[in-house]
Amino acid sequence: MGQNLAADVDPLGPVFISYRQSDGLEIATDLAWALRAAGIPVWHDLTDLPPGDTKRRLQEALASGLSGAVLLITPEIEHSEVIRDIELPCLLDLEGNPAFTLAIGSVVEKQDGSGELDYSAPDQLLELESGTLEGLNQQKAVGPEDRATLAISLSRRRMMQIRSSVKDAGGMLVLDIQTRVPPSASQFDGDLVLRLRPPVAGERRPHASGLEDLSLFFGQLPELLTIAGADAIRIRGGAHLSVACALGAAIPTTLVGKVEVVDTQGHIWSLTGQAPTPGPSNLFDFDVLTTREQQRGPVLVYVDLLPQPSDAAFEDMNESSTATYAGIAHLRSQSADLLASDRASAIVGEITDRIRSLANSHRTTEVHLLLRCPYPIAVLLGRTLNTLTVHLYEWEDSPTGSSTTGPRYVPSMVLRSGSGGSPIHAITAPPPERSP
Repeated sequence: MGQNLAADVDPLGPVFISYRQSDGLEIATDLAWALRAAGIPVWHDLTDLPPGDTKRRLQEALASGLSGAVLLITPEIEHSEVIRDIELPCLLDLEGNPAFTLAIGSVVEKQDGSGELDYSAPDQLLELESGTLEGLNQQKAVGPEDRATLAISLSRRRMMQIRSSVKDAGGMLVLDIQTRVPPSASQFDGDLVLRLRPPVAGERRPHASGLEDLSLFFGQLPELLTIAGADAIRIRGGAHLSVACALGAAIPTTLVGKVEVVDTQGHIWSLTGQAPTPGPSNLFDFDVLTTREQQRGPVLVYVDLLPQPSDAAFEDMNESSTATYAGIAHLRSQSADLLASDRASAIVGEITDRIRSLANSHRTTEVHLLLRCPYPIAVLLGRTLNTLTVHLYEWEDSPTGSSTTGPRYVPSMVLRSGSGGSPIHAITAPPPERSP
């Protein structure tokens, strides 16, 4: 390329995925989503290669300020002239910069049946001098857990690289999340940039495979914050409410002191430390619609905090599920106005208190939670739900052309935070109803 690429490294830049399409496309695509779920922006040719001469566009991407790359080793990579002649020389040049991370994800195992990686395969398949790639960190990329492990290792490296900038920002780490908008390699101005597989065409709910990606990552988030030296987090973007709540559960008040959430209007909603105990005057009405005295069992709570009523989905669930729950309650604002962001801690404190009180009255820790609220409230509320088992749902509208099925809440995931590991205990989202 006629230039020293080692200078073109950006610690916040995307990670380039180098792979052979004939036998690596599906693995590379799943790896890209695992990386995005782990907060790493990705340069992937499927989403980021612009029109024009492919060789020139690849060279431009490699000089655009990457933070790292994953070289995906599959058996047919030996036939890739693009990797051998264009991508790999550039990646090895970049690897000369200590700030650049070149990782190898491999599916090529030894022939002895041990299941161990063949660490000599990259050099052999790409006709390199022995030891050129063998000495680099090689990890399996065979299954979802393998790819998540690889992604998390790169996320750890990213946190180490930004430690000084986080310190300069007063210990504040910026996390940007989007669960609806398709990703782009140019969107990387956050310290962690979480992107989820977008919903299936025609559906509103989060992509079930995207939830699986997040479940493999969220358990590592507190450790990553420690590596970055962060004691506070600012969250930007937007998310489905169940995902927002799960994100909050991954950074509970017991582990992270201050969390700020910036909404689309630029207002900041924050919760520092434990949620406050509610005062003598309530912000919300809490209507207990069904309760079985002295009966122990799960409870259902509808947190309904938007000005315009939209109760059809909740009413349908209430009518069809009364035998399932020991108690059902509807929490709603006493005011027709929008919630004030500067009262976020008081809002979350009262919601948490109401949920726990209803659960305690039925001697349960199992709560089914329907959220209809600003997404910052969902994040902050998730921070306070440790010790509870929380079943989360997503609102889904009527299927196109259906005259019998109305809006409804569909299962999304189950949270159990504060018990170690990922707060996402189970993915309960049903399979897609519409074709992609």
